[in-house]
Amino acid sequence: MLALSACTGPPPPPQVDAFQNIYNQSSASVPSDVSMTLGKPVAFITSENVERYIGHLKNSNEYWASVVPSSLTNTAIIADMDPTYFSHQILAMLKRHFPTLQYVHDFREAVSTGKKGAVLVDLRIKYMDPYGDRTYKIDIDAYFFDTAMNPVSKLNGHSEYNVPFAAMEVKFQAHTDEAIGQLEGKINTYIH
Repeated sequence: MLALSACTGPPPPPQVDAFQNIYNQSSASVPSDVSMTLGKPVAFITSENVERYIGHLKNSNEYWASVVPSSLTNTAIIADMDPTYFSHQILAMLKRHFPTLQYVHDFREAVSTGKKGAVLVDLRIKYMDPYGDRTYKIDIDAYFFDTAMNPVSKLNGHSEYNVPFAAMEVKFQAHTDEAIGQLEGKINTYIH
């Protein structure tokens, strides 16, 4: 068993409710695909899952760099799993729709800096199991909050990919782009 776990690297972090440590409510109670007008300027908040994911990728890259000689490093997968890719892509897409978008740590900061609306982004990943279900799923949820900072609508972008055995990459960037594209389509439809 030790040999098998050494082949998979550090385990992914446990995923939590999108509102954990940010908002005093469960994200499950937010209705999906509800039309609303988002107040501006807009606050941008990331969930604990996003922060944990970025940390996990950094830790995984450090782990593999410590156990694999540089001459054998799979640079394609390291590039594909760049921890900043998701952040840059989601921020660029949101800024196209909400040019006044500004990152804040929490709702208290959003209110104190005069934001009139907020979007909280959550990332849920079902990692593939190298010795079982090889399906890799990405769900990007965006929760939109009104001027009173109450959640009004949840929009989702989804992508999945069955990773072939002995694949040298998981095509994370392509599937991140697909999920963000779905989310952007829903923003065009539901958020005004």
